Parts: sequence; C-alpha cells; structure tokens
Amino acid sequence: MEAVRSPGSFAPGREHTLVLVGFTAMTFVSAFLLFAVQPMFTKMVLPRLGGAPSVWAVAMCFFQAALLAGYCYAHLLNRWLAPRNALVVHILVCLSAFLVLPFAIPAGWTEPPSGSAYVWQLQLFTIAVGLPFFAVAANAPLIQAWFGATEHRHAKDPYFLYAASNLGSLLALLGYPFLIEPRLGLLAQSRAWQLGFLVLVLMFAAALAYMHSRIGARRGAVAPDASISVSSGPRWKERLAWVWLALVPSALLVAFTTHVTTDVASAPLLWVIPLALYLLTFVLVFRDRPLIPQSVMLAIHLVSVIAALAFLAKLSHMSWPIMATVGVLAFLSTTMVAHRTLYERR
Repeated sequence: MEAVRSPGSFAPGREHTLVLVGFTAMTFVSAFLLFAVQPMFTKMVLPRLGGAPSVWAVAMCFFQAALLAGYCYAHLLNRWLAPRNALVVHILVCLSAFLVLPFAIPAGWTEPPSGSAYVWQLQLFTIAVGLPFFAVAANAPLIQAWFGATEHRHAKDPYFLYAASNLGSLLALLGYPFLIEPRLGLLAQSRAWQLGFLVLVLMFAAALAYMHSRIGARRGAVAPDASISVSSGPRWKERLAWVWLALVPSALLVAFTTHVTTDVASAPLLWVIPLALYLLTFVLVFRDRPLIPQSVMLAIHLVSVIAALAFLAKLSHMSWPIMATVGVLAFLSTTMVAHRTLYERR
C-alpha cells in the first residue's frame, strides 16, 4: 500500500528540483534588477547635473543607504512574521512600487537649485526610485528566509543562493555598458526593468501559492542547527567588528570610484567597473573554501598597499597604467581581506 504524505511534507523528485530552481531564479532576477537600475537612473539624472563625477558618488551613497534600509526591513519581517505572512506583506510592498514605474524624472524636477545639488539629487532619487529599489533590496535575505522555511534538504543553509545573487549582479553591471546602454534608450530600459519587476512579483505569487499549500504559516525561517548554541547572541565588540569590516570596503568603493571618474571620465563604464570588482570579492571569498587562501591575500594586500603608498610620493613620475594597476590591486586586496575576515567571523 502506498504511503500517504501529509500536506506539509516535502515531495521529492520533480517538486524538489522545481523549488530549488524557483528560489534560485528569484534570487538571480532580483539581483539583476537591483544592479541594473543604478547606472540606468544615474544616467537619467546626468543631463541635469552636468555629468560631474560627484553625481555617481552621491548616487552610490544613496543606493547603499537604501540597500541597508531594505535589509533592516527584511530583518524585521523575518523576525516578526511567519514566512508566508512576510511574503504577503512584501508582495503588497512590491505592488505599491508600480506607482512610480516606469522610471522617469518627475515633473518639476528640471535642475537643482544653486548650492544644494547633492540634497536635490538625494531627494530626486528617493522620490523616483526609492520605493522600487527598497523593495528589490530586501529580496536577498527574504528569499533565503522563505527557502529556509521549506523542507528542502538545503533549507538549513540557504546562503548558497548568494551565488545566484552575485551572478545576477555582475551580469547587470557588466552588461549595462556593453549590451544594454548601446542598444536601448533610457525609456526602453525603464520599461524593460518594469517588465522584469513584474515577472519577479509573479514569481513571488507562485512562491506564496506553494508555501500556502505545502508549508503553512509557521514561525521561524531557518531550522536551527543542533550544533550551534543560541543561548547568547554576539557581543557588541563583535558587532562593531562586523560593522568596521563592512565599512572599510564600502568607503574604499566610493573613494575609488570618485578618483577614477574624476581622473579619467564620468561614464557608465567607469562607474560600474569598481562596483563589479567589489562584488567579485564576494564571489571569491564568501565560501567555505576561498578561491584564494587568506595567507596569500594578506601577502598581496601588504605588497600592494606598500607599493601604492610608495608610488604616491612619486606620482608625477609614474605612468598612468602603473598607478592604475597598483590602485586596483590595493583596492581589491583590501576589500578581499576585509570580506574574508567578515565571513570567517560570521
């Protein structure tokens, strides 16, 4: 006699594969949208701000702040609501984002007032792209929590989904200057982004239907590992160390981007290259076995930083290719060491 499975049990075989593919696809699409909007909307604003290199630096600060806000929102949803209920709330937030889509400069925002261009830019970004970007920014931790609520065999450790997230991010950043920008105007890019966002919301609806039928509204995102003690949380000293290890690479990213766009040119290609390198460091070191051992990274970091400091004293006598190579190595090595240390102390 065939055994009868309970409604909450996880079906093996095809359903097992579909769940994994579905959550991976959601992660990929979300990351692609998250990083495609950044060069796209910043380019929309350039004609009103004269194409200054500071435009991208201010835009990057806005997107980083909005990303942090999205993560805080995701944390609160995962803490206060059961996965299925959190998904319902997030779908409503995503639907409200369609009120400002497709992206465009709102009427009346012709040019910034004298003396407050940066404040004007931040306000414009908040009104025009704030809500959609906020909704997409929260997706990575939310999707991991929803996947962790399934009975998939990888549900206890859903962080492998970051591989799909990193791939989507890199494709969006590198594809924009080479494929998207040369072939599509800004209006077409905005409408394509809106269509992709609609597809993502439909994928969320499919996930909600699955969770409603198979999982139910049970609390707790990821099943706790019996080997991990949860009796006490991390101390403030450890929390501050995490913040510092994340702050240094982020600050270097803004400084490095501003330096490159000031000395070379303020163009989308030069905007996305430092950010793509920054994301590449996550791919290289956010894993159990890093592609480059920490000891090797520390040695490269020491040599590159010493070389960069030594060359600064002879800046006028050094060729630009040499300085660029040393600068990129110093940026990459510092970021990789900080991110790897952050991963090991998680």
